[in-house]
Amino acid sequence: MIYLQKGLRNNKLAEINTDSSDWQWLIKQMAIKAPLVNSIEKANRYKQNQAEFIITGKLEGQQRNDTSLKNRSIIFFDIDNTNGDDYKVSVHHIESVLKDIAYLIYPTISNGYKGTRLRVAIPTDQSFNADQRDKMGSYLVDLLPKNWQTDLTSYRSNWSQLAGMSVLNAYSLERNDQPIINDIAEFLILKKIPVQDNVIIMSPLNKQATSPIGQPVRPDRQSWQDITNNALTSLANPPETNRHTYYSSLVGSLLFMKTDPSVIKTLLFWSNSHSNNPLPYNELQRTIHSVSRTAERK
Repeated sequence: MIYLQKGLRNNKLAEINTDSSDWQWLIKQMAIKAPLVNSIEKANRYKQNQAEFIITGKLEGQQRNDTSLKNRSIIFFDIDNTNGDDYKVSVHHIESVLKDIAYLIYPTISNGYKGTRLRVAIPTDQSFNADQRDKMGSYLVDLLPKNWQTDLTSYRSNWSQLAGMSVLNAYSLERNDQPIINDIAEFLILKKIPVQDNVIIMSPLNKQATSPIGQPVRPDRQSWQDITNNALTSLANPPETNRHTYYSSLVGSLLFMKTDPSVIKTLLFWSNSHSNNPLPYNELQRTIHSVSRTAERK
């Protein structure tokens, strides 16, 4: 089933009745042209009031939340930063690694307005739940370049997070960034996704370190001391771009350090207030809540 919402301010979902599958409906949708969106302020205003967002899957009842959303049929994710690659080069990278999987690559409206902002949609051979979503997300991220910043809408965000539809604003229209469809390959087969959480057996000479909460830390991961130093340093140097990814990562690091939720909120709002391009209050609040909920489930 497809559920459509217009504008982030509006909490009402409309069911879309169609004889085709969720995937077939999605790839037939034309990109919305919004040539007047030519600044950060207009991009934010458009997303709040006019942009279209969807969920594909099964909801019980009219209210959208992590409990009422029982499953999904398509996984969406954003590419927030491509380390300097432009739109066409980025699309080529994605096409190369996903050549055997059906996908839809399309431009969306970024809060920062300019820069490469892609969204990728991938259909699955069967509906999936929250646990399966995590494994799919890890698998797909590992296929992409390591220096890209990726925010999977149905992976690292809330389970019931909405996904924006294709929008061509003044910037993407100027570059002619059109959606790309691969509908001749097979859907992503859940059973073919490698298990990500195998237990690693350590030798006595390579003893595993532990985190502040007593959890084992893999040797190829950062030590908790490094994570602590990086998190505290980052608070005082908030970026002007890719802020959602930045604050999501920061919340995760602070939760890893067993920081009290109220302290996390205070620290992030202090950091945001010292940014030259701060996030709106409700967006930062939603980011903190999203990452915290995901951590609770894990």
